[in-house]
Amino acid sequence: MGRRPTVRVSFDDPAAAERFLASCRRRGLDASPETGAGALKRNGPALAAWLTAHPGWHEVGRSRNRMAAYKQARKIRLGERRGFERGGFDADHRADGGEWVVVARRRPRRAAATDGMEPLF
Repeated sequence: MGRRPTVRVSFDDPAAAERFLASCRRRGLDASPETGAGALKRNGPALAAWLTAHPGWHEVGRSRNRMAAYKQARKIRLGERRGFERGGFDADHRADGGEWVVVARRRPRRAAATDGMEPLF
């Protein structure tokens, strides 16, 4: 059997996407939605940019080895990993069902410091 062509179509409206899938299936085509963008592999500068754009803690890696997960989190925290050189990221490793999960986030920005002692009086 030869290679089957793949066509990717994106819609802004979920209802339009469902109608398109239904019409493809009626014609006998093997149409299925792809998994979300979370399945994409991000690494280095792309991962740092993605974490900057998405606030909160996110899984960035998994390992069966605790030390490997610890080292990955440490490199992100200290800015040693490629893409994280400018700092401003938190990372931690946690146990999850026999594996170690590395989670990271962009540190929230601090409020601007006020000048002088005016707020105290």
